[in-house]
Amino acid sequence: MKVNWGALGITIGLILVAVSILAVGLMAGRRMSRLERALKEEIAVMREGMKRAIIVQSYALSTAESKKRGVSLEDLKEGYGLARQFMEE
Repeated sequence: MKVNWGALGITIGLILVAVSILAVGLMAGRRMSRLERALKEEIAVMREGMKRAIIVQSYALSTAESKKRGVSLEDLKEGYGLARQFMEE
């Protein structure tokens, strides 16, 4: 039986290319899922910080407005205490 070495070489080469493309696709998928998880965690932390800032600023501004004066450091400290209570619940 005569073997066509050219066709066999091309076939083996194509199989190796297909396997390498599959491997790269799987690695990229895993990397993307890790990045997605990290991004979701980071977004959750940022969202919590934004909620805290909104509570603090709202409290400080409303307190200052009700007393007809500017926002003071004490207003912000009380706002952080209030935000801490809300965030714990």
